[in-house]
Amino acid sequence: MKSDYREQVDNGKKTMKILFISSSDSHGGAAKTAYRIFDSLREQGVEVKMLVRDKSTNDPDVISCLDFERKGIVGKFDKFIWKIKNRIRKRKWKEYPDRETVFLNDLNSISLIRAINSVDFDIIHLHFIANRFLNLNELTKIGKPIVWTLHDCWPFTGICHYFYECRKYTISCGQCPFLHSVNESDLSNHVWKKKKYIYNKLDIHVVTPSSWLAEASRKSTLFANFPVIVIPNPIDVDLFSPGDRKQAADILQLATEKKYLLFGAMNAVKDTNKGFHYLIQTLQYFELNYLNSGIELLIVGAEQPLEELNLKISVKYLGVINSDEKMTLIYKIADVMVVPSLSENLSNAIMESLSCGTPVVAFNIGGNGDMIDHKLNGYLAKPFKVNDLAKGINWCLENNREMNLSKKARLKVEGNYKEENIASKYANLYSQVIENSTIKIC
Repeated sequence: MKSDYREQVDNGKKTMKILFISSSDSHGGAAKTAYRIFDSLREQGVEVKMLVRDKSTNDPDVISCLDFERKGIVGKFDKFIWKIKNRIRKRKWKEYPDRETVFLNDLNSISLIRAINSVDFDIIHLHFIANRFLNLNELTKIGKPIVWTLHDCWPFTGICHYFYECRKYTISCGQCPFLHSVNESDLSNHVWKKKKYIYNKLDIHVVTPSSWLAEASRKSTLFANFPVIVIPNPIDVDLFSPGDRKQAADILQLATEKKYLLFGAMNAVKDTNKGFHYLIQTLQYFELNYLNSGIELLIVGAEQPLEELNLKISVKYLGVINSDEKMTLIYKIADVMVVPSLSENLSNAIMESLSCGTPVVAFNIGGNGDMIDHKLNGYLAKPFKVNDLAKGINWCLENNREMNLSKKARLKVEGNYKEENIASKYANLYSQVIENSTIKIC
């Protein structure tokens, strides 16, 4: 079915140009999601370009900001200034030597203004732009409305990408628990104030993929005065689809008679947010309390660590998988996917797994409840209770013998996350932004 926007394009009534800004077009879950939205919009007839720092695809509509770096003496001067700023940045962070090993970022960034000015657009669509990429202050010089799809919490906090138990983002940050700071005017508060100053000059329309992130955004002081709507992430349901398990096993050289548990993420073992330590504790509990013969754990996104895991269940490391096609084979062979993350927005891994008909067991945190219907297509365990996560794994293994969980998993994705439906929601949002924007579109 054509979207309202696609019909208007066909009738010659509307031509909107959208500029996506994302730190990458494929590296990481946020980048993959941004590119899926970007590509699905093109399929619906929206004119889109994407500006990135790390370009991995050969897509001609994806522009590398590195192509706009100044050359010669001026370019050398830019690099010198960047080194000075980076030294100042590092000095500020050194004031907090005991800070937590969670994902934190300040506003240090490169200039994208030359690259942005090279593109003709009506709306800027921001995605993941932290980690020293986009200079937020440059947005005030552009004079165009902004759609911002949040992939984590950093846009409305001081410095953290996930706030976990902290609620200081509802005030003004400061005394940051991640910095182990008792100073109200610490780095988190300093960055919060800068964001507040910049945001007050912008016309921002916030999109969150999950209802959990929408609620948090509305409670935040930085986004309290901006409209916030929920549009889920899209997925290619034709690519990520159920299939022949035996054929998948043959290609992957795995045994069909085994039961496979799947755990996968970027930096799966090292990123503490992905909960690998909870996974190991869960499986140790599982071994003591449930029958586990013939079960193997598959790990995607990591090589074998040096230390032993102290598990009786055999473990196979599949390394980093950069192919969606190969990833679908892994989902097809898996009996249950386990997602023990401490915090999640709207997990690509959960959505992909469900789309392939593989039930998911995860903690009931973040946006997990948007996708996992408890005891219908998976299991939502009590947050950080490894005994309940183990119970969920066993429950899914025992209750999917007739593939009823798998069927409902697939139906959930087909009914809510098809690319064309999500693209239509975004296209219609763009129309509303243009119509209601306080900024004149030239």
